[in-house]
Amino acid sequence: MLNSKKKVLRPLFESNEGIHLTIYLRNDLDFADLKSQLQNAIEQASRDLTPVLNRDQQTEFFAPLRALLLDGGTMRHMKGNVGLFRNEKSFRVLSIPIELEPACHLASSFHIKPLLKWLQCDQEFLFVGIDESSASLYQGSQTSFKPIGTLQLGSRNELWTGAFEGLRDWINQLTKNSITRIFLAGPLGATEAFSSQFKRRSIHQETIADSFHPEDLPRLCELIRRTLKKESQELLEDTLFEFRLAEDEGRARRNIFHIAKAVVRGRVKKLIVTDELCIFGKIDKNSGGLAIHPFDLDHEDDDLLDDLAQLVLGQGGEVVIASRNEMPKGRPILAILDDDPWALEPTRSLGPS
Repeated sequence: MLNSKKKVLRPLFESNEGIHLTIYLRNDLDFADLKSQLQNAIEQASRDLTPVLNRDQQTEFFAPLRALLLDGGTMRHMKGNVGLFRNEKSFRVLSIPIELEPACHLASSFHIKPLLKWLQCDQEFLFVGIDESSASLYQGSQTSFKPIGTLQLGSRNELWTGAFEGLRDWINQLTKNSITRIFLAGPLGATEAFSSQFKRRSIHQETIADSFHPEDLPRLCELIRRTLKKESQELLEDTLFEFRLAEDEGRARRNIFHIAKAVVRGRVKKLIVTDELCIFGKIDKNSGGLAIHPFDLDHEDDDLLDDLAQLVLGQGGEVVIASRNEMPKGRPILAILDDDPWALEPTRSLGPS
């Protein structure tokens, strides 16, 4: 199913009760180093949980992580960096094919900024290549590309009079309830006949070549990936431009205390956060008040940038991840409010900062 990453990750985004342990491991294809990172993370988390979990409870909580240490196969064969997500009800292991720093987070929700960055820069797509006798369907991303199937088209007359129905059914099955990018290569009449099969607004089609041969696949796949990378960068640039316009209209916020207040009121349309900084503390989800701490104090402290991102996503808003040097004056967080301007009073912290 296309956009399956979003479906797989959604439970991690939405989980927010009890103890949540998030571990990110950098995988340099050195299995001994990977195990060492995991062992250090378990020891750190165990120390932090000692005040709230007794020995038996800790044994149960860390059991799947310790089992992973003993299971040489799972992590040894992972090609990307590794994300581990453990709460009292579930345990997930993900291969994450983007750059990330090793980290260990204990909080009341999972740490998701690296996952949001992954979604942002590694979009999934479909590719349809049409030649004189067949149409082939492929599914890809920045890190994978695989064939789905080939439909024999028969004569050119059949090709232009509905021979794409089987291909349409495949695509509808793959893209159910999702926004989909489809890239096409083939003769103009054929690509037009294919496009006429779709009426869904969530299907976005783009023809990238007026002919197709199987030997073209590496070149066309690289072209699609470059296009999507460029669009990902343009998304950030467009969002920052939108922020500047919103600021002129009084609909933008730079101060994290004001942003938190706007978030809990459901007034943030878009949130821009850096993935290179953590601001630890707690948020009052009723008032938006913040208690900012100089470091991670306990198992309930979390990165406030991460918490605010999760709240905005849960309200149907959009979150964009940026590096620190891409943010205006290196700020860690920016917000664009909805189209109904309103006055925000300064928000005081809940405790000493």
